[in-house]
Amino acid sequence: MSDSSATPAEKPADSPAVKAYLAAILATALVIVAVVVGLNYLVDPYILHQWDSPALRRLTSAQQKLLPWGKTYAAFRYRPEVLLLGSSRSEIGLPADTPLLAGRRVLNLAISGASVGDAARMLRHSSRFAQPRLVVWGLDYGWQFREKTGNTDFIEELEAGDAPYALGRALLDLKRSMSLTMAGDTLAVLSGSNERSCLPLLAYHGFKAPPCLEVIMKNEGGTRRAFEEVLKPKPPQGAPDDVAATVAFLDNSLRNTCAAGTTVRLFIQPLHALAELSYWNGLESDVEEWKRQLTAMAERLRGGGCNLALYDFSGFNPITTEPTPQESGKETMAHYWEQSHYKGEVGEMILARLLGQGRGSEKDDFGTELRPDTVEAHLAASRLARQRYLDSRRGQGLPGQ
Repeated sequence: MSDSSATPAEKPADSPAVKAYLAAILATALVIVAVVVGLNYLVDPYILHQWDSPALRRLTSAQQKLLPWGKTYAAFRYRPEVLLLGSSRSEIGLPADTPLLAGRRVLNLAISGASVGDAARMLRHSSRFAQPRLVVWGLDYGWQFREKTGNTDFIEELEAGDAPYALGRALLDLKRSMSLTMAGDTLAVLSGSNERSCLPLLAYHGFKAPPCLEVIMKNEGGTRRAFEEVLKPKPPQGAPDDVAATVAFLDNSLRNTCAAGTTVRLFIQPLHALAELSYWNGLESDVEEWKRQLTAMAERLRGGGCNLALYDFSGFNPITTEPTPQESGKETMAHYWEQSHYKGEVGEMILARLLGQGRGSEKDDFGTELRPDTVEAHLAASRLARQRYLDSRRGQGLPGQ
C-alpha cells in the first residue's frame, strides 16, 4: 500500500538541492558579515585604531565613543615621552600641544570617569612601548579614587601584555567591528550624514579641545544652567571606599615608574569653589585626611629616590572662586566650562607650576606643593579661605552655611 501523505514533489531534507540552497544562504550571510566587518574596520567611525592618518582630520561627533580604544592604540603607535593622566578633568583641561612641553612626544591618556586604577593601567600600558620621561597625573577625591575601573569601555584586553600587541589588537578591533550599530555609524560617515562637530581627540593628541566642548556645552544648556544645577540642594557625592588601600595601590603603581628615572608630578584637581561646597559638604575633614595620606605617600617615594612632587590646586583661590554667570552676568567663564571642568588655560597654569616655569600675579595663590612640613599650614589656610568665601556669600543658601 502506498503512503498517501507524501507527494512526488517533496524533497528529503538531506537532498543535494536542499544542501546547495542552505550552503548558498550561509555563504551569502558570511559575505555580508565580511563586508560589514571590513567596512567597519577600514572606515573606523570611532577612531579605534588610527594614528597620524587621514581619519584624524575627519570631523566627528563632539561626544566620541570608545575613547580608551583609540588612546591605547595611540600609545602603542606613538610611544609618548610625556603622559597626561587622570579623569575627564585632565582630558579636558591639560593640553598636549602646550609650548611648555614643546619638542616632546606628548599624549593625553586621561579618560572620562577614570579611576586611579584606570590611570595606572594607562601608565603601565604605555610604558610597555616606551618609558615616559614625565608623568603628570591629576587626582580626584570621591568615588573615582579607587583601584576598580571607572570607565567600562576600558576593557582588560586593551592593555598590552606579554604577547605581541599589534596582532592581538588587530583581532580585537576586528571583533569589535562585528556590530550593527557600528555599521550604521560607518554608513553615516560614508554618506556624509554623521555629526561633524569637531576633530577627533587624537587630532589634539588626546586633549578634548574647545571646539568639541563648545558644542557639548551648547547642547547641555550652557555654563549658567550647569551652575543652576550645582546650586540645588543635594546630598554630597560621598567619600572613597578605602582611601588607605587606594593610596597604597597608587604608591605601588608608581614605584616601577620612579625606578626607571621618570619624573612624576601629581596634582589635586581644581573644581570650582561651588562644586567643592556641593560635592564635599560635611566631608571636609575626610578630604583633609586624604591630602595628608597623599602627602605621606609622596614623601615615601621621594625617600626612595623618586623625582616626584605633589601639588594641590583645589580649594578656594583666585582661580576656583571665579564669578559664575549668575554673579557676573556673562554666559561663559574664563577658567571653567562648568563647575567641574576647568579650561585649557587653567591647565597651562597647572603645568607651568608643576614644571617650575614661573608664576604670574593671578597664579600666586594657585597651586601649593604638599610636603610633611607644609601640609598642616596649607590645610589651615584652606579652611580660612573656605570660610571667607562662605562669609562673602552669606544668605545665598550655599552648602556649609
